[in-house]
Amino acid sequence: MGVTMLLRKNVMIVDPSPIFRRSLKAVIETNETLVNVSEAENADQARDILGSQPPDVVFLDMLLPLETGLGLIASVKAVAADIRLVVLTGLDAPQVKAAALEQGADYFLSKEHATGLRLIDVIHETIRR
Repeated sequence: MGVTMLLRKNVMIVDPSPIFRRSLKAVIETNETLVNVSEAENADQARDILGSQPPDVVFLDMLLPLETGLGLIASVKAVAADIRLVVLTGLDAPQVKAAALEQGADYFLSKEHATGLRLIDVIHETIRR
């Protein structure tokens, strides 16, 4: 008789806006039951979390204080190449999207267009992988 062990996934949200972090955390926790969600408002806090509790999935804004999200993408992928990374940002320029995907992001969503089912689909795809 096989026993399926359900493991909690670690999710990190990196965004300077506490309101956005709380909102995204609520959406994630409403749609996924076995998750631990940590929050970081800047790249330094995110790196501290990466060092102590590596996440399975990272939701990252590109507009961070003192540093862009591009450098943080490299830090995330250096911890573990299989960490799923979703860029969720207010920047919608094609060159920003191309740079993020080239650095290793799995998804790039504009905050303006990341609503409803599209966002939930990405949450399911990244967390349940």
